[in-house]
Amino acid sequence: MADKVARRPRDLAEWHPSKYALWSERWGDAVNEPTSIVLRHPTAPFLRTVPKIDDSNIQRVGNAYLEAVAGNPDIDPPIRLPRVFKTNSPDFFKRRFSGLMRWLPLGWPPADPHDDTAGDPFVSFRVERERAGEIFDQTVILVASEWIPDPSSKLKSTGHFLGSGFGIRVVAHVRPKNKKYEIRITGMTASLPFGPYSTAEVFGLLNKDEKAFAAIFNTDKLARVKAEMSGQLGLKDQSVSIRGVRIATTSDGETALVQWQATSKPETEGGRTGATPYSFVFSGTPTEAGALVSKVELVADAITPGHAWVFPIDPASQQPPADLRKRRPTRSEETLDQYRDDEAITAYRSDPLIFPPTTFPLPSGFTEDERVVVCPGFVIADGPPYPYPPPPYPKPGDPKTVDLPGTSAPPVRSNGFAAISAYNNVRQFFLRLDAYGMSAASYFRITSLPLKIFYRSGVRPGPGKDGQTVNARVLPEGWPVDYVGPTALGDRPILQLHLALGDLSTRARKPWDGTNRSQAKPLGIAADARWIWHEIGHVLLMCSVGELEFRFAHSAGDALAAIVSDPQSQLAGDANWRGATFPWVFTPRRHDRCVSHGWSWGGALHYALSQVPDSTPPRRKGYWTEQILSSSLFRLYRAIGGDTKVVGTPNQPDRTARESASLYSVYLIMRGIQILPTSTTVLANEPDQLVSALIDADIGTIPWNVHWDVTFPPPPYGTSSTKSFSFQRIGGCVHKVIRWAFEVQGLYTAAGTITNAPGLPPPVDIYILDRRPLSEVTPCDDIAYGPGSYNPVSLDWDPQQSGSDAPPLWQADQDAIVVSGGKISVKVGNRGSQQAKNVKVSVWWHAWPSGSAPPKWNDPSPGSTPWKKCTPSPSPGKTINPGAPPVEFKFTFNPPSTGTRYVVLAIATCGDDAANTDPTTLLPCSQLPTALIDLVPNDNNLGLIVVGRP
Repeated sequence: MADKVARRPRDLAEWHPSKYALWSERWGDAVNEPTSIVLRHPTAPFLRTVPKIDDSNIQRVGNAYLEAVAGNPDIDPPIRLPRVFKTNSPDFFKRRFSGLMRWLPLGWPPADPHDDTAGDPFVSFRVERERAGEIFDQTVILVASEWIPDPSSKLKSTGHFLGSGFGIRVVAHVRPKNKKYEIRITGMTASLPFGPYSTAEVFGLLNKDEKAFAAIFNTDKLARVKAEMSGQLGLKDQSVSIRGVRIATTSDGETALVQWQATSKPETEGGRTGATPYSFVFSGTPTEAGALVSKVELVADAITPGHAWVFPIDPASQQPPADLRKRRPTRSEETLDQYRDDEAITAYRSDPLIFPPTTFPLPSGFTEDERVVVCPGFVIADGPPYPYPPPPYPKPGDPKTVDLPGTSAPPVRSNGFAAISAYNNVRQFFLRLDAYGMSAASYFRITSLPLKIFYRSGVRPGPGKDGQTVNARVLPEGWPVDYVGPTALGDRPILQLHLALGDLSTRARKPWDGTNRSQAKPLGIAADARWIWHEIGHVLLMCSVGELEFRFAHSAGDALAAIVSDPQSQLAGDANWRGATFPWVFTPRRHDRCVSHGWSWGGALHYALSQVPDSTPPRRKGYWTEQILSSSLFRLYRAIGGDTKVVGTPNQPDRTARESASLYSVYLIMRGIQILPTSTTVLANEPDQLVSALIDADIGTIPWNVHWDVTFPPPPYGTSSTKSFSFQRIGGCVHKVIRWAFEVQGLYTAAGTITNAPGLPPPVDIYILDRRPLSEVTPCDDIAYGPGSYNPVSLDWDPQQSGSDAPPLWQADQDAIVVSGGKISVKVGNRGSQQAKNVKVSVWWHAWPSGSAPPKWNDPSPGSTPWKKCTPSPSPGKTINPGAPPVEFKFTFNPPSTGTRYVVLAIATCGDDAANTDPTTLLPCSQLPTALIDLVPNDNNLGLIVVGRP
């Protein structure tokens, strides 16, 4: 049968989102044919209900959604996508149903880890969070990519996915409902074939000759192609793996052409890769490698036994900036010791540096997340030359052990300190995954565990291969199989993290004992957690996307380093030093770059990269775009609580509130990258595609309950300086702030122009004015945001606040919500460029007794009382013009008795810009009990005031 979209009675509900609730962008080739498409609609989901989550149901819903998108007249220009076949569809050569796109089966996490195809990268996948074996939210990433049949097979449904990077990704949030599953689709992205790769031309050739591309699946012919590549590159024969192909035709449509996408696999001896791996592109035919088009390095730089003293945060960040020079990496060990804290590293004195902690040899069935390995060639004690050290010698690849007797050993400048610092700082990444309810085994979808850490190593390519450099790098060991598979779990590459030095000028050496060599030991870069977090940014990408860098920026590593470190950093009180990403092992990158100085997604420093056509293979990027990205993401962190100060103080940071904002921001980055598609199925070429992924990470989160231990500076440290916290949030609160954080860094500007200024707001963006400043004073310039922005302010809330007190800046302006007796007036503006039509406002009030926490929204818990709704003046929804004076809405209510303190909450909503509390959005925060401090500051549709005295 033809691959039609099957409809059932319950699927007939039509999807009619308001025009400006849909956000779409497209990027074209030289003749303006679309090559990349983004569509998102977080507040207007496409809904379906299915009996179970399997290929049949989820692919049926995916096709129904794409059909609805194609037929929606409000999407301009229209989104025209190629037809997508079911995974096992036999239809291919029927002209009416021509096309190369096919849904990838749901295959990750694998149902059977021992299956030969358990590591197949060509799968749709689930992103799940769980605790104690219970899944509490799930997102399905439904992926379609190019596929052609294998002419050597008698089965019409047998063929191969090409790994071309051309495909479609649909984001479907799943939750159980009445013993079935509600599917909530909130957007899609696509990267489409262009020019010689056009589906019509390729399909036409296949229609004439089924075997036109047959050789690309033939093992013997692939071996010859790889031998040609190895010969041209000067590599050993067959040290090449083909990761994907793009198929094309000559201009007359008669001859088959192939763009080969491959990687080199350097020899790995004792677990260490000795040469630089590369990714490269050849342009040839189905039987010939052809000419080398691109070659890019596949690396990304940048007190009891078992306890040790480590830096809980880099020394530069542990005190204000006045005496920063006294905390530099060049200072004496005695000075730097003041900034170390006691930390449990291993269970016993000489356990291997493996996480989770275990013994070595490994117990049967044990799965490692990380392993710090011995580094012979850089560390004498880790192996030969003979006769030093005394036997037994560790074997290459063995885990490192460090004697931890429970004293201040090992010294700061020692190999042991470098090893335990590497272990401890990388461990923080895995501990966060666990705290977020994200399985490391599931997160490492493209690569295998464990993450191998070389605590003393060189950095290739370049002069730092001897380890005498301040740098670090991540590289894959290489793929042992080609794209045609099968790919078992063990066939996925392991990632290596190589760490060099933190300082080249100062070393320590033990006195010579007359026999054994005494090695000079510098400070390792592993001691600086910020540098480790930068490298984790590359690990996240390789695990999820299969590439070490974004196509539009270096990585999110700088943002991770800044956001993780800021809550406890004593430098955060100084505007200039707060923006320094690496203040200790110093490099001059910043995460507070000024949009008006060219640090703009639409500006001078990103323009060259933004103009690279999608047809160009990935290239190495400098750190300009990394700093644009880190500035965008750090602003997100600041806006959702990262600028919070202790109530009643002008400058004292509220480190607990900032830690909550930091943890959630890092979670969004991690989960956002996790739900990006594999690069061989659907390319993510534009920063707005990351914005969509971050938004989906937020709105796909139901409860977010994180337990985390925080070590508070300043020194000297003691066991009482570490405290355990529980942080709670509800998903869906911050998706508008995510978009705004990128907007004011220059995204969403007019196409084809260089704009060193904030971008444009959504076409319709209604707001209830709060007390935030209309501009932000930065170290380099004053940036105007206008009314209705999410300008970062302190999200503090005094539990003793009364109506006569000066309200915090996130609460409503005195003219935006006015209460007078039994009357309430609410004014609503529109910062967009289009009319906001049929705007409706509701007003609610709730008593806030003295000594109690502020009321929550949607709180059905025992003892809570419902919010009371005010009566609106009889009138239909109103139209609000862009940039015009705010429009007034009037209400009446029966105020509580005199002396009662109460909260008034106003909610403005419309089809084009729904409030996060609007139940039609189905956002988690519209359904579940949610704190007002999370709801109101992060949605400009909401306004709040406090009336009366406690």
